[in-house]
Amino acid sequence: MANSFQIDSEEREKIVLQLYITGMSDNSRRAIQNITRLCDQYPERRFDLEIIDIYKDPALAEQRKIVFSPSLIRLFPLPRRTFIGDMSDTRQLVIALGINFKE
Repeated sequence: MANSFQIDSEEREKIVLQLYITGMSDNSRRAIQNITRLCDQYPERRFDLEIIDIYKDPALAEQRKIVFSPSLIRLFPLPRRTFIGDMSDTRQLVIALGINFKE
């Protein structure tokens, strides 16, 4: 029983993200740097970050209805949230992701 509670607790702490980029444009590079830096700043949270280049897989972008790039999708925890831009407003992104902001 204790193990299943621990797994459930770990799953609640996990944040699942997908970052959609278009090649290595300046905005794409900044978005990658900003979101990976944010993930590194919060080691107590478990981030699952997948970076998807829509130039390499345009059908996936169409299927998932990705219109803007870069776009960050928070898949978990629910509700699903979408963030557009280079993720440079770290404070706003942290709040929107539901993470307690470190001063």
